[in-house]
Amino acid sequence: MKDFSLQSKIYLATNVNGKPQAMRWTGDALLKVNPSSSEESRKESYSGQRRTSATLNTGTEVSGTITFHNGSPENFAISLGGDVIDIASGSVTGEAFPTDLVAGELIALDHADISSLVINDSAGTPATLTEGTDYSIESAAGGMVKILDPASYTQPFTADYDYAARKDIVMSSQRSVVRYLVAIAENTVDGAEDNARLDLYRVKFNNVNELDLTATSLSGLEVPFTLLNDSNNENDSELGGYGRWIMPGTGA
Repeated sequence: MKDFSLQSKIYLATNVNGKPQAMRWTGDALLKVNPSSSEESRKESYSGQRRTSATLNTGTEVSGTITFHNGSPENFAISLGGDVIDIASGSVTGEAFPTDLVAGELIALDHADISSLVINDSAGTPATLTEGTDYSIESAAGGMVKILDPASYTQPFTADYDYAARKDIVMSSQRSVVRYLVAIAENTVDGAEDNARLDLYRVKFNNVNELDLTATSLSGLEVPFTLLNDSNNENDSELGGYGRWIMPGTGA
């Protein structure tokens, strides 16, 4: 690999005893890796120039960022430090609204992506509110309802509705999100025959730097990470504790 400019497909998996399990392609993503070291230095005390006479390596660290351009639930879960929970489709009966609602107020239902909404009041013989007159669906996808004219009804209101299957991400539910990362890097100068591979054994992801919900341009999820030492691999001279860079062939 002489001249090079790299693009990569990035895969993530859980790490079990130093080995990756079934891997998942992250989709379009950017990866930057930043190795660094720290050292202590000592200066001689006899020349009047205080020249450096010795150094001591006090640590070797590797950090970096991955920017997901694919907004899959799994990528959002890594970015938000959470778990992906599969929610089956279902229905709700009698979900209570706040009391003393007035015209123009908005209600967020417990579920999103709703259909077949019916709103009743709390009279002895419940009356059903009329959509378009007494309430409107502000956002079916977001599960948001707007009260238009509650005056002739007995509060609190209750809602019956159906909701679609979805994936929920519980934010910051994991203390540490650690994955085995493999990047297949293509040298775009010389083509696919000049591919290389990067293995990072224990990538500890931190929370996303920013989640922009009012973007005016294409968005991404920029997630910083730190490499943790893998005690299963550290004593193997061909693997090391952090990772390895696998280059093609034996040429220059």
